[in-house]
Amino acid sequence: MVTSGTVACVNRINYVKSYYIQEEKFKQEEEKILLIKFPSENKEKLITYFKKNHPYKVYELIFVQPEDVNEAYLKWVKNVKPIKKK
Repeated sequence: MVTSGTVACVNRINYVKSYYIQEEKFKQEEEKILLIKFPSENKEKLITYFKKNHPYKVYELIFVQPEDVNEAYLKWVKNVKPIKKK
């Protein structure tokens, strides 16, 4: 997704402990967090990708509104182009 230009940057945070209740049982899992930076016009592409590829039926997607982001960073995200194949 990065090389295609759909997203500008992905940060992967490994070994996050999650604690939650599911089906009336307390659970804890080791998970990863992805911070995905992308132009807002690609939001539906990302949602479609996660619906098809995420291993969980109930997964978490949190979106930060562009007005909450550093202006220079937002400009960079919007201007990322796909990598040209050689």
